[in-house]
Amino acid sequence: MLITRLRLIIAGALVVIAAGGTFTWFQYKKISGYITQQVSGKAAKKLGRQIKLGEVSFSLMDGVTITKACVSRRPDFTKGNFFCADKVVVRPRFTDLLRNQVYFSKIVLEKPVFKVREAGGAWDFDDLLALLPKTDKGLYLTWNASELIMNDAVLEADLGSSGLSLALENAALELKHYSSFGGNYGLKTSGTVKSAVKDKLLSADVVIKAEANFDYGGLASTKGSFAAANTTYGAIALQDLQAEWALFNLLKPLAEKNYSVTLTAQKLLIPGQENSIRDGVAKGLDLFSAAMGRPAPKIEDIEMSELKAAFRLDDSVLSVSGIALRTNFMNLDAGITIDGPAAKADASLEADIGANKLKMSAAGLMSDPKIKPLLSDTLTTKFKEALANIESSLLKIFPVTAPGEKNV
Repeated sequence: MLITRLRLIIAGALVVIAAGGTFTWFQYKKISGYITQQVSGKAAKKLGRQIKLGEVSFSLMDGVTITKACVSRRPDFTKGNFFCADKVVVRPRFTDLLRNQVYFSKIVLEKPVFKVREAGGAWDFDDLLALLPKTDKGLYLTWNASELIMNDAVLEADLGSSGLSLALENAALELKHYSSFGGNYGLKTSGTVKSAVKDKLLSADVVIKAEANFDYGGLASTKGSFAAANTTYGAIALQDLQAEWALFNLLKPLAEKNYSVTLTAQKLLIPGQENSIRDGVAKGLDLFSAAMGRPAPKIEDIEMSELKAAFRLDDSVLSVSGIALRTNFMNLDAGITIDGPAAKADASLEADIGANKLKMSAAGLMSDPKIKPLLSDTLTTKFKEALANIESSLLKIFPVTAPGEKNV
């Protein structure tokens, strides 16, 4: 009797699996047929672009596979390619297919190439974004793919407003959507960034890892890291740049925001031929040396072995601590704290230039800080101007505001 029941259970399970597999097979075939149908021109007509597809096939294991997929610029391929990929693999989620719904467990793009252009603040893919389903929740909440993967990708972007061109080569991307009911994402991406800036080539190998949490209002929190290796800009070279961030309560009022960022840079070389940078550094050295009562050292090549800094915003107070700069002409340690509601700031600085040393502090209202030690009126004015410029730059990144001011 027991054996008979077991056989019935196994037989029933096989029937269910076979029925589900058959239904899924037909659903895959339906999706495959739908995609093939679009080649006839329906989708192309709606897009206002031409579409070319190679072979379209399907399997229960891989899902729908499309080879040699291309989308033209508007209106056709005589204007060039907007997107091409050697292979596109789309795998619907089995459980959703059984409910006659289409959600994707994975989308894979092999060797995709994107070519985008911007002019007057408008991108040449705005028309494609307009075709997305209308929703008041935001795409980040209605995104219906659990995993998006790109391998050996290329992005070419022409920014007409700024006159810049940007290329991302040998790129890999993995985007995971963790929640079916919210906007929880994980991102890993890497590649080589190249751009021509002021007639000089900028190049860097970058890696980004990030997690982001969206709610109905937008991005609520994010944490992650950024790394750039072998960065070059003309003759300037930076071996390593690392940054980590944790930004919470992004949509909350200023008093509830909680941000932290750390930055480390190592082995920077700026040849003396970079006159504008050298002249800017020399101007800063002149100010420090004047406060020491010593002549400023003459510099040619600028070599920085290390730079460290940590930023934190909590309870409307911004602090930049652990600033440590090590170069071939000066060692500097500094820190600054800005209390937004009180409109006050405290700063400290210690610098070694050769055998000469300088220790300074500034405290009080941001509009009129008290500098110690006492300096001449001219030097005091210059240091206050320098401090005000630093505060202004920091507040553009971390907007700490005084009472009555707009929280941006």
